[in-house]
Amino acid sequence: MPRASTFHHDVSDPGRAQRNRLERDSLVTLDAVESARRLGVRVIEVDGSRDAEAEAEADEVGAHLGL
Repeated sequence: MPRASTFHHDVSDPGRAQRNRLERDSLVTLDAVESARRLGVRVIEVDGSRDAEAEAEADEVGAHLGL
């Protein structure tokens, strides 16, 4: 996302700020996945690494959402 690489306020170390943001996002994601699995909620990981299977991945998400 374009906004993920920009800051809307001054920071003394933009590189560090970006690394911190990415680490925080990773921790939030991990917590959400662990919580969902603990509660028995299905988790479908979509990370862009399955480019060749993008349509199948979209179909899987759509089917899960009833689309």
